[in-house]
Amino acid sequence: MIPSHRQLGCHRPGRIFLALLVCTGIFVEWHRFSRGAEPSEPKGVDSVEIEETARLIKAELPNWTIWKGTGREVELKLEPKSVLRWSNPGSGRVFGDLFLWTAAGRPEVAMSLFKAWEPANGFHVELHSLSLTSLESQRNDAPDWRPTQPGITLRNVPDAAPPGDTAVRRLLQLRALAGEFSAMLTDYRLAATGERQPLRMLTQPLYRYQSTEPELIDGVMFGFVLGTDPEVFLLLEARRSDEKARWQYGLARMNNDSLVVSHKDQEVWRIHRVESQDGLRDPYVLKRVPEAPR
Repeated sequence: MIPSHRQLGCHRPGRIFLALLVCTGIFVEWHRFSRGAEPSEPKGVDSVEIEETARLIKAELPNWTIWKGTGREVELKLEPKSVLRWSNPGSGRVFGDLFLWTAAGRPEVAMSLFKAWEPANGFHVELHSLSLTSLESQRNDAPDWRPTQPGITLRNVPDAAPPGDTAVRRLLQLRALAGEFSAMLTDYRLAATGERQPLRMLTQPLYRYQSTEPELIDGVMFGFVLGTDPEVFLLLEARRSDEKARWQYGLARMNNDSLVVSHKDQEVWRIHRVESQDGLRDPYVLKRVPEAPR
């Protein structure tokens, strides 16, 4: 099985409340550093690790260029700010940032950069195509990840009312529609049969977007998490099709283990555990990258 930062520790159900408390403290420290606040006392282990993780991420981002379409039709734009700073105390001391690459306003790639400090597992990039077409990338001017197939499939949201005629009305619809979905992770680290763990949807959307593409009216990206570590992305989009507007959804993994998503308690998406991976062509990849020297 391929290596994964999810294999660093365990998420026992009895530890979830404690993990959330620890995560809250770590996230406050992670967020404090991101704003440039100065500590009032000597730095602890977490502070040093958070600071170094932020340095590595800042150094890694400029190494990448990503395009969509055959023949590098459109160069994607890296949104300058992280949409989520995350940690996962249940897996150990691991800190990361989630970034989006967009085209015409729509997210096309989710990129998570993180370092696992304890247990030590290095600095990683985790990528998932959110595109409806192929992608191509290079790192340090050398060809890298280039998934040849779309990263997600859009499907109609069952029984959804047509999109509202204003952005405010659509946002209310988006929140209500998102609440109809639930997600479950099966963790295989402690037992061959796996341990089922419900995922929590973040209360705030990760990203709201409108596009210059005529068929895309509105969209939003939600995240299902453990701690604050994203495991599944839910994209909800209002799209025009056959002169009608309708709500559609797409799903993307951010974990190697088995995942199931349900809509109103009816399973709509199931994806199996990743046993092997093509780091160049798969729509989802997780791999170590060299750490920038100080």
